[in-house]
Amino acid sequence: MFRPETFREAREEIDKIRTLTGVASGNVLDLGCGPGRHSLPLSAAGFAVTAVDLSETLLAQGQARAENNADIEWIQADMRSFCRPDSFHLAISMWTSFGYFDQVDDDLQVLAQIRSSLRAEGKLLLDVVGKEYVLRNLQPVHLTDFDDGTVLIERPVLSDEMCRYHNEWTLIRDGQAHTAEWSQNLYTAPELRTLLAQAGFTDIEVYGSLDADDYDIDAERLVVVATAED
Repeated sequence: MFRPETFREAREEIDKIRTLTGVASGNVLDLGCGPGRHSLPLSAAGFAVTAVDLSETLLAQGQARAENNADIEWIQADMRSFCRPDSFHLAISMWTSFGYFDQVDDDLQVLAQIRSSLRAEGKLLLDVVGKEYVLRNLQPVHLTDFDDGTVLIERPVLSDEMCRYHNEWTLIRDGQAHTAEWSQNLYTAPELRTLLAQAGFTDIEVYGSLDADDYDIDAERLVVVATAED
C-alpha cells in the first residue's frame, strides 16, 4: 500500500489541500496517518502536525522517516476516542482512512470527535472512495502486477444493502502468499453530507478530487470539505 510513489503523490497533494480548505498554516490533525504520507510534507510546509493512528507499526515507520526537526507529534490512539478540544485549524483524513468500524454510529462518533478537536471555523478534509464509484467498478476478482514481481489479488464483496464493503487481499511476493481481510462502511455523497451535518459541521462542499473537480459519474474519489460550526 505504501510504495515510494504514494509518498511522492502525497507531497504533491499538500498545496491542493491548502487551496481546497483555505488553511495555509497552523495546527493540523492527520487522522489515520499511517506511515506519515501527508504528515511529513505538511510538517515540511510549516504546519504543526499531530499524527494519529491505531497501528504502532505504521507510526514507527512514520517516525523513522521523519527528520529530527520535523514538527510532528505521533500518537497511537483509536480515532473514536481521540479528542483535543479546540486545538486544530485543520483536520484531514486521507486515502480512505475513514469508515472501518462496524457501525455507522462509530463513524458519527469519529466525526463528532474531530468537530470537538477543531477550533471554531476550523476545516475538515475527508478523502474517501465513494459508494457510487465502487458500484460502478466492482469486480469479483481484481489482479494487480507490480514492477517488482509482487502480485496483489483482491476479492471484494458488498453486503448490508450495499452499505458495507468487504475485501480479501492476497499478496504474493518472493514465492510466499500473505492474506488479510478488512471491511468498511461505504457512503454516497448525500449520506456523508448528512453524517457530517449531524456531527456539527456546516458549509459542506463535495468534490470529485483534490483538484476541486465535480463529483460526477467520472469521479474516482469522494472529497468533502466541511467547516466546524461556531
